[in-house]
Amino acid sequence: MLNGTGSVILRSGRRLHAKYQFGTHQEHHWVGYLICDTETADPSEFSYKILLQCEGGIAIELAVTNWTDRYMAVVGRPLPEFNQVA
Repeated sequence: MLNGTGSVILRSGRRLHAKYQFGTHQEHHWVGYLICDTETADPSEFSYKILLQCEGGIAIELAVTNWTDRYMAVVGRPLPEFNQVA
């Protein structure tokens, strides 16, 4: 199991602090849960892909399969790392 904290970036650009737990995290297939407060989020925010920015710098593109006010069940894949020039 892969655990950690990160930031969920919703379609609107809004960010939610989240803890994550991925039970399956193979190279291109991740399945798990995001533990965060979604009580004030519009449900339409979860109808398209969301992005999880992990504390270690990994970005994971996710689809929400189920959610409550406290967690989201998700499936997704990590995005390729890019060299950023500042």
